[in-house]
Amino acid sequence: MSRPFYLFSGCLISTRLPFLEASSRFVLDRLGIAYEDLPGATCCVEPIGLRTMAHDTWLASAARLLAIAEEADRNILTLCNGCYMSLREASHALEDRALRAKVNEVLRSIGREYHGGTEVHHLPGVLSEREKEIRASVVRPMDIPLVSHPGCHMLRPSGVLELDTSFRPEVVDRIASWTGARMVRGEDWPSCCGGGLSGIDEELSTRLLSGPARSYQASGARAVLTPCPFCFVQFDIKQRGGLPVLFLAELVALSMGAAPERIGMQYHRSKLSL
Repeated sequence: MSRPFYLFSGCLISTRLPFLEASSRFVLDRLGIAYEDLPGATCCVEPIGLRTMAHDTWLASAARLLAIAEEADRNILTLCNGCYMSLREASHALEDRALRAKVNEVLRSIGREYHGGTEVHHLPGVLSEREKEIRASVVRPMDIPLVSHPGCHMLRPSGVLELDTSFRPEVVDRIASWTGARMVRGEDWPSCCGGGLSGIDEELSTRLLSGPARSYQASGARAVLTPCPFCFVQFDIKQRGGLPVLFLAELVALSMGAAPERIGMQYHRSKLSL
């Protein structure tokens, strides 16, 4: 039997997008997936800006979270692409015994030690293993055309993340199809939405966003579907005149009968008529 999960929502969802957490919890509860909140949760550390400024701090912070889960004999389930990438890459790096010993010197100062026993999972990966349960839970088929934007940190580096392929990814599309959604062919090599540069170089961030936004608008889809909260913010708030956006858990929750207001759909800036 697989170990139960500690749920790790991450900073962005918890502070700015709690409605995305509401839809995720709805889906987990409906599928009977056992989880508890990760106690003492802190930032993962964010894998673009913060990690590049302090690599050792990133690794020690991530190792602390992994150690907390290990002590409770649990694995970690993330709701955020960035958190998944950060914790998964930290777990991979800490397979090196010499590096893990160095990090444990830091953790011992707070009474922790990590032995390399925690698995890091992402919500799309967990859902992708439950086709039968999801199909059986659909009470409202979502018969709308959607185009998926999986996000960079769910795909790359694929050798470490091991969740989907960088070329023609299919996990998000496959899950969506189980809800009755009609998936429109997206980009073979998914583009970056520019979310990682938001707040650093807004002009470049906007230019990066404009590419996939134009492509999706011309695709015939009614909305963009993403499992990434950073991508969600880019498409919901930053783009101008483009398609509305749905978080993957929102789509699945709606198909399972969740009322839009229960999972916070009213807080979207760009509304999707359902």
